[in-house]
Amino acid sequence: MERRPYRFGAPVEPPWFCDREAELDFLTARMRGAIHVFVLSPRRYGKTSLIRRALHLVQSEGGSCAYANLLLATNEVELAATILQSVVRGALGPARRARQSLESVLRQLRVAPKVTMAPDGSISLGLDAAAVDSSWLDVVHDALRILRRAAEHRPAVLVLDEFQVVAAIGRKGVGGAFKALADEATDVSIVFSGSHLAVMEQLTTGGGAPLHGMGERLVLDVIPEEPMVAYLQRRARAAGKRLDKTTGQCIFRSADAVPNYVQQLALAAFEAAAGNEAITEDHVAEGFDTVVEREASTFAQQFEDLGGAPAQQRILKALARQPTSSVYAKAFLDTVGVANANAVTTALRALDGKELVTRKGRVWDVADPFVRRWLVQ
Repeated sequence: MERRPYRFGAPVEPPWFCDREAELDFLTARMRGAIHVFVLSPRRYGKTSLIRRALHLVQSEGGSCAYANLLLATNEVELAATILQSVVRGALGPARRARQSLESVLRQLRVAPKVTMAPDGSISLGLDAAAVDSSWLDVVHDALRILRRAAEHRPAVLVLDEFQVVAAIGRKGVGGAFKALADEATDVSIVFSGSHLAVMEQLTTGGGAPLHGMGERLVLDVIPEEPMVAYLQRRARAAGKRLDKTTGQCIFRSADAVPNYVQQLALAAFEAAAGNEAITEDHVAEGFDTVVEREASTFAQQFEDLGGAPAQQRILKALARQPTSSVYAKAFLDTVGVANANAVTTALRALDGKELVTRKGRVWDVADPFVRRWLVQ
C-alpha cells in the first residue's frame, strides 16, 4: 500500500499525474516537430508537471532537452546564466559523461562562464556581470547554438518556464529579444511557459506583442470532474481505502476544481480518515478545517502584508464573502470603501499580481479556497 496517495505543492510524476493525455500528446508532438509552443495556465493547474512529463518522454526517445526556470532571474545576466546552465546540462546528458564533454561544449561560448562541478558530477555555471553586461544576448545565442548542434539528428527542446518575468527585466522588458532567437531556432522547439496570464497575454497576443504569432498556444484549464474524481478513487484504493463518487465530487468542488488544491484536500481527508476503511464527506470537512488551521499563520502574514493598502484588504474580504462580477457597481464600491472604479481596478490588479484573487469568466473570487475559508471565519 502507498502511504501518500496524493501529492501537491510541487510538480508530480506518475502515478500522481492525472489525465492531461490530450495535452501531453499535443505538447510532445510539437516538441518532436521543432515547433514553438506557449503553455499558459494559472499557477497550481499542473502546467510544470505536464511540461516535465513531456520532456521525459522526448528524452526517453533520445531527444536533447533543457529546462530553465526563470522565476529567480532579476536582470539580463541572471537570465542568460539560467538559460546557459540548463542548456549545458541538457547537452551534456547524464552527469557521468559531463567531465568528458564539458570542455568541448564551453569552447562554443564567446563569454567564458565560471564553472563549478560538484563531486557527483553536477555542474553550476555563473556569469560575471561586469564582463557580460550588454553581451547577455550573445550568451543566450551561444546556448541555443549548443542545443541546436545537439539536435542535428534528434529532437531538441528548450523550456523557458515562468517566462512572464522577462516583462519586468530591463527598461522595456526583454521579451522582444526572444523573437529573433526563436526565428533562428528552426530546428529547436522553444516552449514559453507562464503562469501570470495577464503578462503572458501582453507578450504573446495582439498588436505590439513581441512574441505574437511565433508559435501555437496551449491553454490549460482545470482537469474535468469525471477523470479527476476517478483518479481520487483510484489513488485511495491504492492506499487501502474506499472513496465513493459523491465524496470525490465533494473534494473536487470544495477545492474549486484546481488540481493542486484538490490533491491537498484529498490528502487531508485521507489523513482525517485514519483508522477507517472509507473516506467520507465528514472527513473532507475535517480535512478542510485542518488545512485552514495549519496554514492560518501563513494566511495571516499574507493579509498583513497588504496593510499598506487597506482597500486591497477590504476587497479581498468582500470577495471571500461573495464572489462577484459587479466589482464596479456602486453597492460594491460602498462595501469596500473606495471612491471610484479606477481604485478597484488598481487594487484588483495588485491582488491578481500577488495571486490572491482570480477571475473566472467575469466573476472575481479569492484564488485559494483555504484562504477564502480563513477570511470568512
